Amino acid sequence: RGEVRKTNYSQPEHVIWDVEALEEFAVGKIAKVFGDEYAVIDNYKSRVRLPAYPYLLVSRITKLDAEIHQYRPSAMTTEYDIPLDAWYSVDGQIPWAVSVESGQCDLMLISYIGIDFEAKGRLMYRLLDCTLNFLTDMPKEGHTLRYDIRINSYARSGDNLLFFFEYDCYVGDERVLIMRNGCAGFFSQEDLDAGKGIIMTQKEMDARAKIVKRHFEPLLRTTKTHFDKADLRKLSDGDIAGAFEDSAYDLHGKSPSLRLPDGDMLMLDRIADVDPRGGAWGLGMMMGEKDLHPEHWYFPCHFVDDQVMAGSLVAEGCVQMMQFYMMYLGLHLTTDDARFQPVHGLPQVVRCRGQVTPQIGKLIYRMEIKEIGTHPSPYAIADVDVILDGKIVVDFKDLGLKLAEKSPEDKAIYGRDVLARADMLGATPTVRDGITIMKDAPINEWHLEQFAFGSIADCFGEDFRLYDGRLTPRQPNSELKLISRILQVNGTRHVFDNTPSLISEYDVPLDAWYYEQNHAPTMPYSILMEIGLQPCGFLSAWLGSTLEYPQETFFFRNLDGDGKIHHLPDLRGKTITNHVSLTSSTSYQGMIIQKFTYALSADGVVFYDGTASFGYFTTDALANQVGLDRGNPTYAWMDVQGVAPYVVDLTDADVRGAYQTASDDKPHLRLPDDKLIFLDRVDIVADGGKDGMGYVHGYKQIDPSTWFYRCHFYQDPVMPGSLGVEAILQALQVFAMTTGLADEFVSPRFDHLDDHQFVWKYRGQVVPKNEFLHLEIHINGIERADDNGIILRGTANLWRENMRIYEVRGVSLKISESA
Repeated sequence: RGEVRKTNYSQPEHVIWDVEALEEFAVGKIAKVFGDEYAVIDNYKSRVRLPAYPYLLVSRITKLDAEIHQYRPSAMTTEYDIPLDAWYSVDGQIPWAVSVESGQCDLMLISYIGIDFEAKGRLMYRLLDCTLNFLTDMPKEGHTLRYDIRINSYARSGDNLLFFFEYDCYVGDERVLIMRNGCAGFFSQEDLDAGKGIIMTQKEMDARAKIVKRHFEPLLRTTKTHFDKADLRKLSDGDIAGAFEDSAYDLHGKSPSLRLPDGDMLMLDRIADVDPRGGAWGLGMMMGEKDLHPEHWYFPCHFVDDQVMAGSLVAEGCVQMMQFYMMYLGLHLTTDDARFQPVHGLPQVVRCRGQVTPQIGKLIYRMEIKEIGTHPSPYAIADVDVILDGKIVVDFKDLGLKLAEKSPEDKAIYGRDVLARADMLGATPTVRDGITIMKDAPINEWHLEQFAFGSIADCFGEDFRLYDGRLTPRQPNSELKLISRILQVNGTRHVFDNTPSLISEYDVPLDAWYYEQNHAPTMPYSILMEIGLQPCGFLSAWLGSTLEYPQETFFFRNLDGDGKIHHLPDLRGKTITNHVSLTSSTSYQGMIIQKFTYALSADGVVFYDGTASFGYFTTDALANQVGLDRGNPTYAWMDVQGVAPYVVDLTDADVRGAYQTASDDKPHLRLPDDKLIFLDRVDIVADGGKDGMGYVHGYKQIDPSTWFYRCHFYQDPVMPGSLGVEAILQALQVFAMTTGLADEFVSPRFDHLDDHQFVWKYRGQVVPKNEFLHLEIHINGIERADDNGIILRGTANLWRENMRIYEVRGVSLKISESA
């Protein structure tokens, strides 16, 4: 989340401060950005800053009209490039909070004028008021937002300074959002502690007493009045019927964009109460709650030395309350392929009179609907009070939201069609060698083919022409090619210390070979690993990791890693997005060692993530590998103990057939077949192993013609470490089938374990010249799952001949009832 720092957008000619300077302003020294005249400010315990990632939403500053120490009308123009597949977006559209918060550089403008020379770390910035007016629909991925920010006037009260500002937001030449009546100030801790929140005036109370109740008949009714985080997550997944526990709410895929934001942008934890006839207007009242914790992401980044929850995120919770209520009433059924959009031209007033600082507590949202209708499209307008510790800290008046059906252009671009989204950015789809590609677009199928088989200069550029005709690290190909495209690379070639990153996608075929050949319709763990890890190699190559050593021949190998499945969905026919970042790169003694993070998501939900270390090694370095035991030969536990195992000989046709052929009533109780079977023999000691809970040993004769050697890699055949992990899991499946652990189930299947982490270490390779590999698993847990499934846990080792080269911890397998 939040690691996208740069984009491939063209940079304007006149850039005063780029994204690196903005990062420095947010977390580092002001003097490095504004100059030595500001150096004294860096000595104060706090100063005006921009938010840090992931809430730094500015890409560059292009205009400045201001002078140090001159409190006169001043101006600044900023730009923010909305990345593709942004962590916060919903089906390509950004949320309310991001649209508003991207105008955050009033902070930088008042800082440049020099407020911190006066504040001296004693006074902190806080927003007080603003009025927002959306003139068009919400911006979308691929847009560049331009903000013309103006400070118009100032006022002083004792030590406190107030300033009054506004901004206009544009996409291209179209003005999409205006903010007026902005007021912010600088206050001491004593001032902030003494705040009493928003107090209703007598005039407001009198006006409220005169409100005449009205009536709106909901299109649907549910008896539920309390919705927990799991219900809200269903709305993030688009499962409206599941959230409201009524099939009448189901859209049957008609409006896939009608979802709450997910992940870190979901700013509600529960709806505590909802009454469609409640509130002063009689049109509905809701109570929502947001749990607070000092470690939640929005505190450390806003701001690094003055942590306080951004008002835009507090208001985002209000917007999500309204989105929930419109679905609760069934308004979504009156539209065809709609999105949530702001009510155009409606001034929305936000007042902040309290701060939300790091704490264990709860924000309470009290929303009252004041207007609702279905013409010309379904809409609602509400007032919201946000309450903390009994005080109203924020109120939001005239929040307006509507359900707007997508335009033909919107439908074409912002469905699941990545080609169309790239086309929106100016990339023209063409066909080359029978492959649909995007000219002048992020890396596509044709480029990836060149990286796998052809001239890698055609993928990465002329800097790589020196590798033509030479052995060089490659992308896996054919059955193991598990990248469809690179949407975005964020970094600078030869620069490794600023967390370069990329976003890749992989389109899972509906009839993927690894689904069809697996024991059940689930993605094998090895394929998950490969989808996660392959873009790490692409990013490393793109950065030119080996170009500093032009005469050297390198081999690219995975060394260590971990991966955690949160919950694995059915991925057939879906597009998997991978966010990869390089976190470190070190060169020494002819080797390059790099570390990465990766995170796989589908439909906006992260389901598998982890870390990985890779190395570039010379021919001599690979020849001198010493494995995990410093070159000393080691042996499997059963050989050392001299025990006689139960042998499952999978080279015997009858035995193999018995383990790979399932009965009609238990169709998933079998081993994978064809390309997915990686063992010739499995030895079992039911009560053996280091923990006495079970022991499994597997053996495989190496065949140089095995399919994966031609896929991994071209001119450098090596068994993927992920397939070694897959062999370990298959040995565990044989243990479960042989010992009868699955007998109690009516129709058992083998599953991955949710919220569980595998950890692997590789210190050697299996290449075609090797004779055999073998592996062992020490079972250290057999337990009952909450759903009455059975979970097996263990640790594993894998040998190439007598050299132990793999160690895998957290090995797990779940036996459960088929759905």
